[in-house]
Amino acid sequence: MTRMCYSAEVVADYRQYVKQYGATISLEEFFHLFWERIQNRSTVIPKAVEAAFLHPQSEREREIKALIDQFAEQEERRLSEELFKQRKRLADAERKLAQKETKAALEDQRIATNKVPWLAGKISDLRRTLLTP
Repeated sequence: MTRMCYSAEVVADYRQYVKQYGATISLEEFFHLFWERIQNRSTVIPKAVEAAFLHPQSEREREIKALIDQFAEQEERRLSEELFKQRKRLADAERKLAQKETKAALEDQRIATNKVPWLAGKISDLRRTLLTP
């Protein structure tokens, strides 16, 4: 039997999560956690934790949702810029390879060929609301 990752197992509704698991984290702590992520994008928060705030019901939950949306917009912009660079890198490498095969062009082609779908997947994942393993 395959087990889902932790983020997929977290109950999407915060109030349900509190009731079911006796959560000890307050909305204020969630707010600070999401605010910290905007300041330091290396802070990782599971998608299921974000999903708990998809339908905010209080003012603090709306503020948390706004932080989640702000982070997603920043990340999408950053990833889209990188995707553009990698697509350009791939096109440049293919132009060079059409003229003459070089190690540098082959390496650029290899790297860009791997990064383009990875970045596109990351952008798609930012928009995803369905929880998956």
